[in-house]
This record gives sequence, C-alpha cells and structure tokens, in this order.
Amino acid sequence: MNASVLAFRQAGLDTLGVATTDIESLPEQEAALSEHLMRGTLPDLLIVTSVFAARALNRCIEHCPNRLRVSDLPVIAVGMATADCLTPVFKRVTMPQTQTSEGILALPALACANCQHIVIIKGEGGRDALRATLTARDKQVSTFCVYRRTMLERPVTTAGAQISEVSGIIATSEQLATQLLQHYPPHELRCLPWLTVSERVADSLRTQGVKDISVCAGASDSALIEWIKNNWE
Repeated sequence: MNASVLAFRQAGLDTLGVATTDIESLPEQEAALSEHLMRGTLPDLLIVTSVFAARALNRCIEHCPNRLRVSDLPVIAVGMATADCLTPVFKRVTMPQTQTSEGILALPALACANCQHIVIIKGEGGRDALRATLTARDKQVSTFCVYRRTMLERPVTTAGAQISEVSGIIATSEQLATQLLQHYPPHELRCLPWLTVSERVADSLRTQGVKDISVCAGASDSALIEWIKNNWE
C-alpha cells in the first residue's frame, strides 16, 4: 500500500491509502505445493497471482531437489511486481498486458495444445475465475492457496486525508472493495466515483449499490495514474 501511495503522490495526486486486511501465510498449502512440484511429472505452466504467492513459490523450490527443472517451467505473473519477485528464480516469466485475471485468460500460451496441466498459486478466496474458466476449457488445474487475507478490526490508513474527504475510490480487487464497504458507512462511499480494473469487480460493486464505476485497462500504479489524469482531473 505504501509503495502505491508514494507512486500516486509523486505523480501529483493527493492520495489516501486504506488497508482493510492483513496477510496470513498457510504453511500446509506451501508444503502441499512443494510436494506437488517434487513429483516426477511437472505441470506445463504455473500461474502466480500476487507478490505474496510469488514469495511462497520461491520458498517452496528453494530446497527442492529438482529445482533446476522447476525453475525452467514457464510462469505467468499477474503483474510487474509479481514478475519482478519471480525473475531471480524462474527463467521464463511473462505477464499479461492487462494485469487482471481476464488478462491472464486471454494469453495465447493458455490455448496451446501442450498446455494441459496448470498450477495456480494464489490467495484463499481470490481469482476463482481463473480455475473455473480453465477447467471449462478442459485443462487440468491444480490450485494452491498459500495465504489468506484476514480482515482487520480497524483499517490501517496512510497519513493525510480522512476517508470522509476523498473524492474518488480505486479498488483493484472484488474482495478489498467489499471489505471497504463493510468498514465504512456504505452510503458515504456509494455516492463517490469508483475506479476498478475489471468488469467483474465493477459488476460486484453494482450489486452493492455503487452507481458511478469506471474500469481501467491495467492494474499497475502507472496505468491507474494515467487513467486518473486523463479522466478525473
């Protein structure tokens, strides 16, 4: 959160960061992932959905006896920060131009005939569209939820403005958007313009009463900043 807020402020945007969750590692799932990667038959592709998932994957193969084979697997990272975390360990890391689940699903690599067994490393309760869509495409999908987000009793905010003073909200995931509405008086937030990174998140917000919702084609700080400068300023 702090890194993103700094990027927005350096771009001249008065920004308040709000964290509604903390991250809890799930060692049992990490162990299961390690065991899966140590089997004789490796998956055809790895999908890693966040920096937290990338760190867990890197830990899994640190002492893996077939580390060289695993590190040669093709990996799709959802965004630049995730890719940067994986690049020191994996030789073939790519990322979608649109840094969302939809962007991943549009990649040609997933349509290749030799891409049948896919492993998804993610957080508990997130990115469910990936598994559902790939399974519908007759892919063999193994999912490992190596961490969970736990809702904070009180949100952690960066210094500066209060939530009552903001004029627009950026939410990059459905879960975080929902938690924000649960933490604060929803009538105060529903009347504000929102910016999300996919129609799926936008649709979820509409069901919760938010009316003014826009969708940015990218989920990176730079893409969101450019959209705001072009549309909200």
